[in-house]
Amino acid sequence: MPRHKATLRGWLVVAHRLAGLSLAAFLVMAGLTGSLLVWNGELDAALNPHWFRTTAQDASPQPIDALALRDKVQAQHPHALAVRVPLAQEPGQAMVFMLRPLPGKGPLENDQVFVDPTSGKILGERRWGDITQTWRNLMPFLYRLHYSLALGAVGTWVLGLVSLLWMVDSVIGFWLTLPVNAKSTQRPWLGRWARAWKLDMQSRWRATFDLHRAGGLWLWPLLLVLAWSSFALNLPQWHDPVLRAFSAQQPSTAELPRRKTPLWQPALDWQAAHAQAHSLMQQLAQQQQFQVLAESSFAYDPRLGLYRYDVRSSLDIKDEGGSTRLFMDGDSGVLVATWFPTGTAGADTLITWISNLHMASVGGLAYKLLISLTGVGVAMLSVTGVLIWLRKRAARKKS
Repeated sequence: MPRHKATLRGWLVVAHRLAGLSLAAFLVMAGLTGSLLVWNGELDAALNPHWFRTTAQDASPQPIDALALRDKVQAQHPHALAVRVPLAQEPGQAMVFMLRPLPGKGPLENDQVFVDPTSGKILGERRWGDITQTWRNLMPFLYRLHYSLALGAVGTWVLGLVSLLWMVDSVIGFWLTLPVNAKSTQRPWLGRWARAWKLDMQSRWRATFDLHRAGGLWLWPLLLVLAWSSFALNLPQWHDPVLRAFSAQQPSTAELPRRKTPLWQPALDWQAAHAQAHSLMQQLAQQQQFQVLAESSFAYDPRLGLYRYDVRSSLDIKDEGGSTRLFMDGDSGVLVATWFPTGTAGADTLITWISNLHMASVGGLAYKLLISLTGVGVAMLSVTGVLIWLRKRAARKKS
């Protein structure tokens, strides 16, 4: 029996080494970009204050209605469709509208518009994520790099597979820190494992090894959450069917039927559609016994022919914004689908928690700092793992 365990452990060491070397570059990139994206809104506003911030204060005139602002944006961009309206207005902050090109009109020069909510003045525009627009798009580009290597669907698949391997490797790495269960006259098992949690800085090599092992142990719960949530977010078509075997799940946006031809001009205009969506959400709140706390956003998808209405409700867990939503037919105003972040389906409640933990949108400032430091820790674990492999490789060559 001990011999079998030693052999298994040897195989796991090799698997951990190969996975670590294969994933190192990806995890360094993901860790460092993730540590910055925790502060995405703050950093983006600091880089582009003339777009994100206005001179409006609490005593300033009442802001223009969000849907009226959308009409202004739409009038100035006749070759595009303003597809999303932010409904949560903060004093001193611009409102951001997203554009989508109309068929036959060619690509848009810019697809994100910043508007002063008190005057209706357009403060600026950019093509979201296009790094050729230099520092103006630095944070959106880092976001694209973080979740898709800035390669679109292919990069999303690659990082989804990386996340799956990282999740498995995290479990293997944890197992390898456990003492071998062989008969010994040494200290008790827990006493021997306690050594793995400590840092010994007496030499550069010992510090590197202990940073990798002890650092991995101290960060392990968050590492597992980050790896798991990355896999769930990048490859839901793989993750969700497995989860459904254990718990119920609501239909996702990806499962809503696509129209054969996009519906660019629904029968319901934005004002009428918003009023209908608001009424439907109030009815749902009464039926499902939750409270609507604030509106979040209103959007339209021509591919589905559906309006999407998001609110912040008592079912939401994130610090800001909301993801309690409904989908409504753009022509008839009939309710098509709903999605509730918690309380309805166990699988969705789990995904809501791990995804919000991943994006540091719960837990306030303290948790944001922790996730930012964890991102740096992910990069550190990858670098120290490579350094350990290089040292052992050199030692094997000498022997």
